[in-house]
Amino acid sequence: MLTNILGSMVRFEEIKPGLQPRTFSTGSDSFESFNLIGIIQRGDLYLEMDNARHDLEEWSLFCIPHQKKAKVIVPPGSHVWLLGYHFEMTYVVLGAESDSQRLDILMRQLTIAGCTEHDLEARFLPLLRLFRDEFDLAKHRSRSVICSIIRILLISLYRFVALDSVTPQEIPDDTLLQRFRQWVELEYRNRRTVSYYCDVLNITYDRLHAICQRNLGKSPLQLINHRILMEAVARLTSSSDSIQTIANGLGYNDASQFSHFFKKNTTTSPAQFRKLQALQSEHSGANDKHAFSDWP
Repeated sequence: MLTNILGSMVRFEEIKPGLQPRTFSTGSDSFESFNLIGIIQRGDLYLEMDNARHDLEEWSLFCIPHQKKAKVIVPPGSHVWLLGYHFEMTYVVLGAESDSQRLDILMRQLTIAGCTEHDLEARFLPLLRLFRDEFDLAKHRSRSVICSIIRILLISLYRFVALDSVTPQEIPDDTLLQRFRQWVELEYRNRRTVSYYCDVLNITYDRLHAICQRNLGKSPLQLINHRILMEAVARLTSSSDSIQTIANGLGYNDASQFSHFFKKNTTTSPAQFRKLQALQSEHSGANDKHAFSDWP
C-alpha cells in the first residue's frame, strides 16, 4: 500500500522494478477521497477508468481526479512514482494564485500526457526525489514543503497538457463558499481577519460577504467567530485545560480578550459556562461534541 504521510492526508510510493505486478485502486475504501498523480520513469503502465483501458508508455504522466474510481496496474520491471492527497487538502495545495484555477481544471478530469526523457529527468524526477527526502525525515516532515512540491508538480504537469490555453471561468459561489469554510477550518485558531480570507480566495470583501449572507444568512466574520466559539465550547466542556491555555490555543494571548469574546457571544464567561456544563453533565451524563459539520 502507499505510505501515509501527515496522518492520512497524503500518500506516496516509489515503485521500483520488480518481478511481480502491482495494482492500486482509487475512489473506494481508504482511497475514496484521494486523487492519484503518477509518473512512469521506466517501462509501462495500464490505467482502467470509466470502462476504458489506457496503455501508458515510458515517460508518461497522469492524474486521476478525487473520488474517481480507477485501477492502476504496474507490470513487472516498471519504475513508477505514485502520489496522492486527500480532497480536504485541495485548496492548500492549489492555493489562490493566478494559475490556481487552471490547476483546479486539471484536477477535475483524467489527465494523461507524455514528455521526453530530458523533461522527466530535468523537471519531474528532482521534485519527486525532494519529496522522497522530505518523507524520509519522518518526525520532521513539513506540510508546507510537501504541499509546495505537489503544487509545483501539478504546474509542471499542466504545462504539458496545453492547459495554458484554457481561459479560467469565474468560480461559482458554492465553490467559493466551500473554499472559504475549508480555509477557516485550517486557520481559525490563528484569528485571521476577513481580509486575509479574501486575499487567499482572490475575491473582494463585498463578494464574500454577499455569498455568505445569501447562502447561510451570516456574515463572514460571524461564521469565523462561530467556528472559534464551537471549538471554545468543546474545549471548555471536554477538557480540564485552564482558560489561559484554551485562549492561547485559539489565538488569544490575553485570556481576558478571549473571555470578552466568549461572553459577548454566549452572555456568560468561560468560567461560568464551564461550571454550568459540569452541573448539567452531572444530571444528564451527556457530553455534546461539535465538529465541522455543525457549522451553519
